[in-house]
Amino acid sequence: MPTTKPGRKSFKQVLADLANEQLPPTPEDLRALSDLHGAQLAAFRAAWPGIPAGRRLAIMTDLGELAEDNFEVHIHPASRAALDDADGLVRAAAIRNLWEDDDPDLIQPFMATLVHDPSPEARTAAASALGVYVYLGEMEELPADVSREIEEALLNVFAGGDTIEVRRHALEAVSYSHRPEAADAIAAALASADDRLRLSALFAMGRNLDRERWGDAVLAALSHMDPPMRLVAARAAGELQLPQAVDALGEMLHDPDPEIQEMSVWALGEIGGEEARNLLQERLAGADEELTELIDDALANAELIDEIADFNLLDLDADDLDDDLTHLN
Repeated sequence: MPTTKPGRKSFKQVLADLANEQLPPTPEDLRALSDLHGAQLAAFRAAWPGIPAGRRLAIMTDLGELAEDNFEVHIHPASRAALDDADGLVRAAAIRNLWEDDDPDLIQPFMATLVHDPSPEARTAAASALGVYVYLGEMEELPADVSREIEEALLNVFAGGDTIEVRRHALEAVSYSHRPEAADAIAAALASADDRLRLSALFAMGRNLDRERWGDAVLAALSHMDPPMRLVAARAAGELQLPQAVDALGEMLHDPDPEIQEMSVWALGEIGGEEARNLLQERLAGADEELTELIDDALANAELIDEIADFNLLDLDADDLDDDLTHLN
């Protein structure tokens, strides 16, 4: 019996074409790497080291982009197979492709990469990937000792002598943690003379969700002259749901930078409230199709947040009434 349908390449031919640097990787060939298992996964593993490094990087990168555009493409087996690639850039691309794979069996490989890998790009990717597990630890979905081991590794890397990029991604990853040491690391990055570390500190504040501690710093950064700072501050304001940021975010809806406009729309939708909703409604005038869609989504989210807030307030009032009746009786 034939092993492939008429007109369809064999998997062996797919691998040969992917290895051929004279042929651009086609979407069809890349889709053939989806959900590899059994004999095909074994064949992929055997063929992979013989493909030139630049080509391996292109394949891993293109696989990640394909998976982002098509949720039916399952690239985790192929990406896992490339975690021990001889090239650091390929290892980094493989780690990034596993952003939706939160299986705990990846923790130790990522930890080993973070601490021992000679490639700064791979260490940076591993630091970012470990953030998922810090978050899962906060949700009590990992054993406490495992969570602590991850956090300690990330904090040690941030405090150590690695490159700025590795250190800042370690900070961003550990910022999900509510350990005092994580907050201290954020404060240290904010006080740094390096703009990149300060940028990561703002990003980390949003993840840390300590509105009382970080609110003033985020509000101040909303008027920063540097667009990347304003962009990250807008994101943090939304994540912290800072009502004090609504006026500044309203002004940023007209920022010259379209990305800042879009982030401000999202942040106002996260904060909610009548003023935020009014500002979003006003911005609909003159908005292009893409921004209009984002505003509509933000308005829907703001309304949902307001409904939840109203429900919680009603629930609180009911509890207060029960307490009053208890005291009367």
